[in-house]
Amino acid sequence: MALYLSICAVRDNENEMAELSKEDKLLVKKLVTKFNKLGAVLDSEKHARLVSIGAQINSRVEKFCHNNRTDIVQMLFHRSELNGLPHTFFKDRRTRRVGRRGTLKYIVTTSILDFIPVVKLATSEETRKQMYTAYIGRSPENMQLLQETVLLRLKAARILGYENYSEWVLQDTMAKSPDAVIAFLADLEQHVGGLTQIDSDGLIALKMQEMDVNSKPYQGFYDWDKAYYTNKMTRIKYGVDSEVVRTYLPLRHVLERVLAIYETMLGLRLVYNKGKTGDVWHPDVDMYEVWEAHDMDIFVGYVYLDLYFRNGKPTGSGSTFHIRQGFEATKPGELHNYPAAAVLVDLPNPANDPAALLSVGQVKTLVHELGHAFHIMCSKTKWSMLQGTSGVEQDFVEVPALIMERLFTQPSVFRQLTFNYKTGALMPDDLVQKLCDYEQQDGMSYKELLLMARYDLAIHSTRDGKVNCSRLYQQMSNCPAGLCDAAVVDHLMDSYSSMYYSYLWSSAYATRMLGTRFLAEEECTGSRVGAEYRREILQPGGTCEAQESLNRFLKISN
Repeated sequence: MALYLSICAVRDNENEMAELSKEDKLLVKKLVTKFNKLGAVLDSEKHARLVSIGAQINSRVEKFCHNNRTDIVQMLFHRSELNGLPHTFFKDRRTRRVGRRGTLKYIVTTSILDFIPVVKLATSEETRKQMYTAYIGRSPENMQLLQETVLLRLKAARILGYENYSEWVLQDTMAKSPDAVIAFLADLEQHVGGLTQIDSDGLIALKMQEMDVNSKPYQGFYDWDKAYYTNKMTRIKYGVDSEVVRTYLPLRHVLERVLAIYETMLGLRLVYNKGKTGDVWHPDVDMYEVWEAHDMDIFVGYVYLDLYFRNGKPTGSGSTFHIRQGFEATKPGELHNYPAAAVLVDLPNPANDPAALLSVGQVKTLVHELGHAFHIMCSKTKWSMLQGTSGVEQDFVEVPALIMERLFTQPSVFRQLTFNYKTGALMPDDLVQKLCDYEQQDGMSYKELLLMARYDLAIHSTRDGKVNCSRLYQQMSNCPAGLCDAAVVDHLMDSYSSMYYSYLWSSAYATRMLGTRFLAEEECTGSRVGAEYRREILQPGGTCEAQESLNRFLKISN
């Protein structure tokens, strides 16, 4: 309390505030907001209740996310039930003989490396259904944990004087309020609704046609059909075979080229730090030193790459976090803390499969998470609280990651990542173009993000607590009874709760940045626009409002 009162005293003293730098003033503002959000002004009885509720929430969040990491279900499939999967899927796969006749079956798990190819490629709807059902239902207590957490968050928000949890969360974001988010999502749906409906209708028609050809009755289009028929549609409409594409995306080559493009664009040099096994938490983790390219005497920070799948690893689909937040020395002799960032994704391990072929989705995930890591590296602030991804408004955090996704799916950039693992050839230009055209017209992705953003806001905006999380999701998604995708979405529970919309919010800004600035350059990942992007978007961190950074980069007058 004494610290809070001291900070408030500075804020309320015009003379003291006038002497502070812009960054210092922002720090004071953010500290006051943070203390207020944590209940600094509450009396002792209310504060004790808030602390107790916070502990209950944290235990449920931890359990929810732990379940998603560790609850792996094993399934057995006959080879005929896995028709459509490539031969590489069966290489070195464990098997088991079952029944009196000792029928050979393959062991398939709900790990992400098994789940995605099965729901995407298996021709048997029953196999896809079993796989999807096991994956979504692998943590049966999670929906109850979400339900309890939503109600506890409402209680905490009420103690703090807010109508609901979303109002508490959103006050210091770019959006500021739930009403602004609702309006944004409604406006976005108006603009992309036609695209999502066309894609949805096309997939349903494709399944109906397939059922008719196979003399089977059409009984509906389900969540376990989406990936399979989306993949089929890309082959028909765009002439893109995802398995052919993978042959051009061996992990080692892709990683080398992705890092090289980041280096050129941001004016950095990465040095692989060999033999420092004591500095990493697992033998698979690689550590890179980051230096300024123009002066190798200027050290920037460390990036740790934990790229390969292993059971229990905390990734979700991918994540990046500070190991250490940085801050700059403002005077000679002052301490300079160098940032360290960790990138965690689930990619195939070349130690098990030398080719380690990637899907386009996996490439995008890698690029996305590195976008966060280099935001952390390039941010230069006096105060660690304002540094990198931790300093900016939460609904701005995804902008640097999403703009890099869009840049890397431009044909001139994506082609640089390709290298056929057998022949060494680059991907043909026509295939690159078709692939990138598809990536830029994926209406179903918008539809799924809109659904989850609306659901997230709905459960966390309840004012009376009369919300049934399972029933509401089924009503909004039309998913079959007993199945709920929300059970495996960590972001509904972690720091993105009430903030799932931020992917779409950031995506809108990334799209504008791409068209206005990057594609206007002769080389969209060149050092000229890259230097400005680094200076105006990455470097400030939380030393200015995110909108101010965007306006400078987009050259918009205030």
